[in-house]
Amino acid sequence: MSYQDDRRSISHALFRVRMQNQSYRISFAFRLIAAITFIGAVLVPTQTLVASVSALSSAGQAASYYEADDYYAEGGLAPSEWQGEGAEALGLSGDVDREQFKDLLEGKVAGEQLGTIRDGKLEHRPGWDITLSAPKSVSIMAEVAGDRRLISAHSEAVKTALGFVEKHMAATRIREDGVVTREATGNLAIASFQHGTSRAQDPQLHTHNVILNTTQDKDGNWRSLEPRAIYQLQKQIGAVYRQELALKIRELGYQIETAKESMFEMKGVSKDVINAFSGRSAAIEDRLAERGKTREQASAAEKQIAALDTRDGKRGIDHAKLVKDWRATADAAGFGFADRLALTDNAKSQAANNVASDAIAAKGQITAERAVAHAIQNLSERQSVFAESSLEEAAGRFGLGHVSHSQIQSAINAATNAGDLLPRSFEDKRGAEFSGFTTRENLEIEQRMLKSEQIARGIMPAISSPIVAAKAVASASAEAQKMGLPWNKDQRSSTTQLLVSRNRIIALQGYAGTAKTTTVLVTYAKEAEARGFSVTALAPTASAAMTLGNALDTRADTVARHLLSSANAGSDKSVWIVDEASLLSSRDTAKLFDMAEKQDARVLLVGDIKQLGSVEAGAAFAQLQSAGMETAKLGEILRQTNSATKEAVLASIEGDARKALAAINGGGGRIVETAEREDRFAAIPIHRAPPDHAPPSVDGFASAGKSRGGLAGKTATALP
Repeated sequence: MSYQDDRRSISHALFRVRMQNQSYRISFAFRLIAAITFIGAVLVPTQTLVASVSALSSAGQAASYYEADDYYAEGGLAPSEWQGEGAEALGLSGDVDREQFKDLLEGKVAGEQLGTIRDGKLEHRPGWDITLSAPKSVSIMAEVAGDRRLISAHSEAVKTALGFVEKHMAATRIREDGVVTREATGNLAIASFQHGTSRAQDPQLHTHNVILNTTQDKDGNWRSLEPRAIYQLQKQIGAVYRQELALKIRELGYQIETAKESMFEMKGVSKDVINAFSGRSAAIEDRLAERGKTREQASAAEKQIAALDTRDGKRGIDHAKLVKDWRATADAAGFGFADRLALTDNAKSQAANNVASDAIAAKGQITAERAVAHAIQNLSERQSVFAESSLEEAAGRFGLGHVSHSQIQSAINAATNAGDLLPRSFEDKRGAEFSGFTTRENLEIEQRMLKSEQIARGIMPAISSPIVAAKAVASASAEAQKMGLPWNKDQRSSTTQLLVSRNRIIALQGYAGTAKTTTVLVTYAKEAEARGFSVTALAPTASAAMTLGNALDTRADTVARHLLSSANAGSDKSVWIVDEASLLSSRDTAKLFDMAEKQDARVLLVGDIKQLGSVEAGAAFAQLQSAGMETAKLGEILRQTNSATKEAVLASIEGDARKALAAINGGGGRIVETAEREDRFAAIPIHRAPPDHAPPSVDGFASAGKSRGGLAGKTATALP
């Protein structure tokens, strides 16, 4: 991956779609963000990003880069070490041999050649680099003040973080009968290379950990790695590293000053001293200032583009001269020799007397149990089932500097044995399974919700008879036909199904753009009102409720406010139509069902299980459908009439960025890049097709401006 490719991996894309004389806007940001990152995003370390992940472009480049220009070992090579159970299975240990490393990067593993043959050529991605960087104060104390114990502490924290990666993120893809599944393997082959300086020649202790693109499956076969989880859990990797490092530093007799997201610095190293050794950070801030932004104002994408713009090439260094210059810089910043010596001597004295280590040993496990309990409470309020990796990271955040990762794991095991945690599979947005947990309380809420739906089946009279429903559908579809908007089979069958249903609780499942509201819901609400029912439009958010209420010409309210009004019973014949049902938590859904039973009301849940899930605990809409809730379904997208664009939308729904972008490029589309958000909006009218433009076209406007989610920019040319 080239420097330009790196930049192409950072931005936000808004695609403007045109077909003949009609113009539509669609945003792929929320569904493509994870997939684009997976394709090859490169994240650059800054002061607030202590773990970075990047895809390696070639075996030759990787082999030379990771051996270059540090001073810890003889010969100008960085200290190296094989890590991971995969490396152990391959018989790899100790220093990383240059030629062996290069062969493995090329996919030559255990006498086999990994990769895919395309157009007669072998394609094999070498691997991924997870770089873990120490907080600046740690680097200063290790490299400038000369406390080499901190380098060992960094190395131990790196090992802990890599163990976390191996446990939760090592996986491969298995294809059986045309179906591809993710299989966790629990083993990685990792080549670690330790460095002590940044590209700006500042002290910056960091380790490049090259995750080779190979892992051993349960049958003993070596296969290519499925790396998506490494990108998805990047923040957790950095947090676990910092959490373990914070503990190690306290054990060495130092104190720390904590901040958000498990960030910390060593007490005694002032902000002025840190800034004096933050040349990379200063260069990034200067580049942002050229664009009228501060670090606080800039988006993550803008920060990373600035980081890539200001990245210097690697160069050789004279260690003795460098240390002399560093100490002069420290002196000038008010952190002189006496200050440095006093800080290190005091820490060594504390460590010799076991002050911190004794306290950690005495209280660490109790603290870990409290941290795990706190994390369980926090996560279970937002998710019905949460990943084990999230629990470990969250507990470590609560116990920062006071508990080890192994103590947290022991506390989690204890909570599981006590029945406070119930093991469950956690599914991500693309259906990949990871080890996870739920709680007894969440399980009870889900069971109550599912039971409420089950006992509500077949107990209500239908809103319309089959004959009346058929007439209503025929009339509505005929009116739509006159306006040039004919109904499809799904719309007709879904409307009929809802009108004749005898279930208290039913659902309408459909992707965005399937015309759920303007066809099915409008007709359903109109017929219900004609039969004497009071119709209420509900949604989790006020804006969604108002939009639905206006479309149905009926009363609207948020679900939360509706639940609070339970004392005011509705009419004897009530229908509650709940839009964006995928955003409802299990707790609120269960309350809504209880309220509906008491008021003898009907509930129609409307939404798309592929859309963003609830911010609170539970994916209720998906769970109810899986449990057999009667669900009418709309599958044909109508909003996009261009076949290429429709294919791209469907691919984005499934999270397949490569297929989505290929569809756009193959369908006559083009992606126009702009560096700034304001320029993007200015470019849209310039690139609009003239009125007589007949062939379908797609303009994509990529920008690094603010958005709800960062999406890889220059996307058409960023794919490997």
